[in-house]
Amino acid sequence: MPSYLVKVRKKMDIFAQRRVRNVLSGNYGSVFKGRSLDFDDLREYNYGDDVKDIDWKATARSRTAMVRRYIAVRKHNILLVGDNGNTMATLAPSGESKHEVATFCAGVMAYIAQHHGDFVGMVYGNKGENKRFMLKEDTAYIENFLDKYSKSMKLSAPESDLNSLLNYVSKTYRERSFMLIISDAESVSQIDTELVRKLHARHEIMFIIVEDSPMTNNRLYSYDTVDIDGKLRLSRYFRENKKIAMAEEKYREAQRVGIRKTLRRMGIVCSFIDSVDHAIPRIIAMLEEQKRVRR
Repeated sequence: MPSYLVKVRKKMDIFAQRRVRNVLSGNYGSVFKGRSLDFDDLREYNYGDDVKDIDWKATARSRTAMVRRYIAVRKHNILLVGDNGNTMATLAPSGESKHEVATFCAGVMAYIAQHHGDFVGMVYGNKGENKRFMLKEDTAYIENFLDKYSKSMKLSAPESDLNSLLNYVSKTYRERSFMLIISDAESVSQIDTELVRKLHARHEIMFIIVEDSPMTNNRLYSYDTVDIDGKLRLSRYFRENKKIAMAEEKYREAQRVGIRKTLRRMGIVCSFIDSVDHAIPRIIAMLEEQKRVRR
């Protein structure tokens, strides 16, 4: 099984000296608070302190009631929500498979969460079924579900159904979580905004949209190009036609603008990612934007 977190760490280490460093070491509000076993110091008892925190030995020595203070544990519940319909097995603009880009993005978020000691879980699904992995801190467990997510994205998989997946998440996860939803532009452009609005009222949400390779992608000139079903071949004449290339880019840009407007109206940030190499800086930029966005 490949190590997805190691792959992320290698790229993060290269980039960390410039931008990643501050975000990884920065502060962010906790979802759940609790008392850990990490002892901090002693102080005199004040009215309202928990009697269970009294250190009786220290109290006997000082003849004054003393209580132990602990370092608070602050953790997020990070839930990765992945679309694994058959369109996620097609190509990205870089010539990589979209499933490689999607898995790497999930790995970046899992790596950042682990750096903070957060819990990480995942749900992925399509028109056929949804798979759920509980929130844990264990590295091997995270590697395991990232591997399963990556392998589940194939051309023979059922179609994407992002609305069904989000509906499942809204019914299954009641505790407040930080959700990263990973899909592609076609699926996100068809989301049920009312469903997303309700989900966002309970949870923090961000979207990663893995971009599709244009049919006029010059990286693919030396290859045969077919549709997702493998039935329709695209001739070189259409692939090299500049007017078609301009029309396609205009359509895709309009789609990006429409998605951004829809999500921003709900106070949700998103990032369009076209390759593994561009994933880290764009995710970091999205996290920075998340700090400033108004819900």
